[in-house]
Amino acid sequence: MFNRYTFFWKLGGLTLIGNFLMWWMYRSAFSFLYPWWSLIAFIILSFCFPLSHNAIHDVPVWAARCFSWIGGYWLIFTIYSVLGACIYFLLYVTVSLLGDESVWNAVRVWISNIVFILVMLILIAGSWRAFHPVYHRIEVTTEKEIPETTIAFLTDTHFSPLLSHWYAKKMVRHINAIHADAVIFGGDIIDAHLDFIYRDQSYLHLMNIKAPLGVYAVYGNHDYFDSDLRKEAALFSSFRFLCNDRIYAAAHIAITGLNDYMHEPVDQLPAVDKRDFNIAVDHEPLRIIPAEKQGYDMYLAGHTHGGQFFPETYINKRLYTLNYGCRRFGHLLAIVSSGYGFWGIPVRTGPSPEIVLLHLRHNSSSTTG
Repeated sequence: MFNRYTFFWKLGGLTLIGNFLMWWMYRSAFSFLYPWWSLIAFIILSFCFPLSHNAIHDVPVWAARCFSWIGGYWLIFTIYSVLGACIYFLLYVTVSLLGDESVWNAVRVWISNIVFILVMLILIAGSWRAFHPVYHRIEVTTEKEIPETTIAFLTDTHFSPLLSHWYAKKMVRHINAIHADAVIFGGDIIDAHLDFIYRDQSYLHLMNIKAPLGVYAVYGNHDYFDSDLRKEAALFSSFRFLCNDRIYAAAHIAITGLNDYMHEPVDQLPAVDKRDFNIAVDHEPLRIIPAEKQGYDMYLAGHTHGGQFFPETYINKRLYTLNYGCRRFGHLLAIVSSGYGFWGIPVRTGPSPEIVLLHLRHNSSSTTG
């Protein structure tokens, strides 16, 4: 069984190993890193990210936020610095084998500086992208007799010390600005710690979402971590959680919410009335083909974040049939969102966070734009 507590301490240990490597590289460029005791700061910072998860119930809200912001940025700084340090080390070995130390002494400071500047530029650009969501508009026409309806689809909001009440307030403002008829949340509403959400009171803002046809949601894998789903449903009382349930948002528009596949790995989807326009909402994009075979018209999912940052971007593309974007599978239109939030690290080098705006209407032929 997956143990998150152990996982984060192990991650801290790996970060510490990486910190030794990047300390060795950066001390070539920065004189204040020459003394051995400068390594102490790197050791302490290595464990801020694990503490942001493992100590969240034992510290005040402000301390949880501090650990999360410092730990998140330090982790991504470490990841990219270690990638740069690997290149630095390979160059060092190559020059050493050639037996010309003078060449290495002449270029090592420049290499360290270049790596540092590139990493900082990535973090600045990635931070800007992470906090500037976009609207992804998709026009959907169908031969089925449905009323013209607009649905806002958001997933992976990950409410947490990083994404707290200010973030919830801003998100609600973005949702209400588009005047959607219905809103669907695709799971991972919280990052893991419901107790923090309660103390932070970020959930209160979500009661201000305006959607005449209702607000619907499914649970994601993170909603199960360190949480009670019934308590989460009670806290987000303005949401209608669909657990292998179907509901009609409008005439002949049926929304079926699926239980999280990681916790209930069932491939068979609930049956549908093919006279309706049927929408399946899944957290992980793992049941696209079963949904198409069962006769669903649309499949909505998230979880992947579109590959939040490099190299995860390329790994995700090889893990999922569709890791981001929209594509037709027979008569089924599958849409996998990059999500509105992020996990752990306040940086995105992959797709921007988004709200998917679906405009459904009846037509004699079915097309997507």
